[in-house]
Amino acid sequence: MGYRVQFTITDEEKSQLEAEVQAEGFPNIAELCKVRALQGKASYAQLYKTMVEKIKKLPSGSTFFLRDLIDTPPALLGRWLFDNVANGTIPNVEHLDNNGSDAEQYKKK
Repeated sequence: MGYRVQFTITDEEKSQLEAEVQAEGFPNIAELCKVRALQGKASYAQLYKTMVEKIKKLPSGSTFFLRDLIDTPPALLGRWLFDNVANGTIPNVEHLDNNGSDAEQYKKK
C-alpha cells in the first residue's frame, strides 16, 4: 500500500527548495523532501543523479534511450527524464520521439 504525504510551504520556502533541488541535483522538490524525510531510503534520487552524470559525459550528437544509461530503469526515472528534458532542467538534450516500442529516444546537443 502507498501513502501520500502533503504539506504547505510559502513562496519563499518553495524558492529555497527549488534552489536546493538545482544545487543538489534532485529531479524535483518532492524527491528532495522524500530523501530528507526517509534519510535516503526508498528513493530513486541516486539513480537520477547517475543518469544525469552519464548524459553529461555523452558526446554531442549522441542519441540514446534511458536503458542505454541505466540497466532496467524504473518507470519513474523515465518520467523524470522526459519532464526534465522538456522543462530544461537537464540541459543540452532534446526529446526525439518514441521509437514505436514505448521507449523514448533523446539526443545530446
